[in-house]
Amino acid sequence: MAAAEIVIHRDDIIKEGFLVKQSKHMKEWRRRWFVLTPQYLCSFKSQGEYRNPTEHIRLAECTTVKSADEDTGKENSFRVDTPGRVFYLIADSSPDKESWIGHIGRQMVRPAVLVDDQGFE
Repeated sequence: MAAAEIVIHRDDIIKEGFLVKQSKHMKEWRRRWFVLTPQYLCSFKSQGEYRNPTEHIRLAECTTVKSADEDTGKENSFRVDTPGRVFYLIADSSPDKESWIGHIGRQMVRPAVLVDDQGFE
């Protein structure tokens, strides 16, 4: 699915807010509005946009989401790994970073059957 085909419905939004992301080619840090849905993490140039994201990550393809302060040398940063690319993002605060990591991580495992620590579904 091309990024242009993604239209986000308000009912699908799990979390949204500003993050700073590292651009793909120039490696510059840019502030973008991010929207998390059950299927995607999308970035937009402006708050309140829900069509034609500048980039999107299909959560089913994500392999890891974790802190990246040491990787980037920047506080409150985290990474979302996909087979084709590692996305580096920076939140405004430590609690916001942890919230993003938690919400993204829960969506990554959502399609599978969740089993509790006792081994029961």
